[in-house]
Amino acid sequence: MIEHISNIFKRVFNSEETIIFSLIIVFSLLVLGLFIQVLTPFIISIIVAYLLVGLQKKIETYNISQPISTVIAFSIFIIIGAAMFTWLIPLLYVQMQSFVLDIPRLFNDFLNFVSSIPTAFPELVNSDQISVFFQAVSSELSSITQNVVKSSISGIQSTITTLLYIILFPILVYFFLFDRKNIIEGCLKIIPGDRAMLSQVWSEMDVQLSNYVRGKVLEIFIVGVAAAILFASFGLNYGALLAVLVGLSVLIPFVGAFSVTIPIVIIGLLQFGLGTQFYLLIGLYLLLQFIDGNLLVPIIFSEAVKLHPIIIILAVFIFGSMFGFWGVFFSIPLATFIKAVWNAWPKMASSNEE
Repeated sequence: MIEHISNIFKRVFNSEETIIFSLIIVFSLLVLGLFIQVLTPFIISIIVAYLLVGLQKKIETYNISQPISTVIAFSIFIIIGAAMFTWLIPLLYVQMQSFVLDIPRLFNDFLNFVSSIPTAFPELVNSDQISVFFQAVSSELSSITQNVVKSSISGIQSTITTLLYIILFPILVYFFLFDRKNIIEGCLKIIPGDRAMLSQVWSEMDVQLSNYVRGKVLEIFIVGVAAAILFASFGLNYGALLAVLVGLSVLIPFVGAFSVTIPIVIIGLLQFGLGTQFYLLIGLYLLLQFIDGNLLVPIIFSEAVKLHPIIIILAVFIFGSMFGFWGVFFSIPLATFIKAVWNAWPKMASSNEE
């Protein structure tokens, strides 16, 4: 038994590069698991810089030199960022503030609606079931109130940290974009020995990740704008806030679309009731989700990551439990990375044996 396990390890780790590559993966997972909150601005900056590299290469196709195209790409980033901070974020802040102030009224409206269900649908729900529901809501409300108080106390520290991140963010993007070659070369010098396997994994990852990341940004924009137009046409309360949530929900495969539907249904139900407007709103919203999943995604990601939906859902839950929000955010890239390593490892092993 021990000899059999030893032979397996010899076949898997049959070269110095496979051992070094395994140590790099383990070390990276440990660093991410321990310091994910500290590394948040760096991770976001690397993602944005990666997007800007693709934009820079696109600009270069118009016979523009690399330095000028880099400056143009970074200038577009600054302009979009300034527009967000002067228009979108203040709008979201106002709607978030309005939503927090309206929570007591919304909660009372929700309780009144629930109380009217036995009268409207006596064959489905009775008054005893509603009483049990109210008791459960009351117990949950006390715990939620305590959490809100704790969050408000730590909110000052979080605000200071967020302001620091906002200041550092464009600076980090600048260095990752303009000095990326030196940064990559410096990281590669740390890795000893032959880097053929690492190069093979990165070449596969680069093609698929570039399609995935840039495709996701385009999908967020299209879905978010379409949701904003839909909500504005119905005059839905907190429309901009909900539209941003709908756009960001595409980052979390399958689970995100289901989760963001709940607040839309609740707010639409409290605002319009069980009337024609409510059914039309939900119907058009579900049509938007259908178009996104069955038309938009296949067009945008035709050359992107090809993973089975079960693998994607499994990756969301596994990496989400390991790294929290960022694990969910990077679930598909991490699954793609594992797939690339899986494809590269046997080839390297067979070539070494030859």
